[in-house]
Formats: sequence, structure tokens, C-alpha cells
Amino acid sequence: MHDDRRLHPRVDTDLDAQVLVGQDNLPVRMVNLSVGGLMIEGSGQLAGLSASPATGTIEIGVRFDLEHQPVNGTCRVVYKRRLSADKAALGLKIIDMDEALRAAIDRYVRKNLTY
Repeated sequence: MHDDRRLHPRVDTDLDAQVLVGQDNLPVRMVNLSVGGLMIEGSGQLAGLSASPATGTIEIGVRFDLEHQPVNGTCRVVYKRRLSADKAALGLKIIDMDEALRAAIDRYVRKNLTY
């Protein structure tokens, strides 16, 4: 677990995921997860995402499997970091997700916490 001031405990992961940006479905790796959000890494295309003129935010769909259970929801990009010319990371805050899926994330995180 990362020792920081987050509201929810976060665990490192190495899971395949997909982000939905408009009509594009981009493969990514989820590198950490909490009930409140996640961090993903993927192509440099992620760093080029731009905010909606209407809201001033970037919102994307996210899909992944967690212990054989499909999880999907909507996230807001809270930060972007270019890792190299062809790789970027996004910090995502979960803003819309079914409560049963949030509970599945909570169980997964608690099961995988290391102190």
C-alpha cells in the first residue's frame, strides 16, 4: 500500500484494463486501485486527452476484470503524466460506478493490503 494521505487504501496491481474515450477503446495497464480511484498506464495517446469545453474536465469510461468479475464505471482524470514519448500515466477518480462493483473493489483492496 502507498503511505500517503489518501482517503481510501490503495494497492498495487498489474491488471489489463480498457479506457473508453469517445468511440475509442484503448488498452491500458492498471497499476494501482482503491475504492476511490486508480492509476493506469498506456500509450502516449493518453497524455493528449483534452478537457471538455463544457465541463473543463476529462471523463472517460473504464473497464477491467477483478477476480473474474467485470467492472466498469466512469472516471475523471485528476492528473496526466507522460512517462516517455510513447507511454503515459493517468490518475483517475471514480465518479460513477454501481455500488456492488465498488464493494467488489473494496473486498479486493482489503484482501491485498500489505502493511
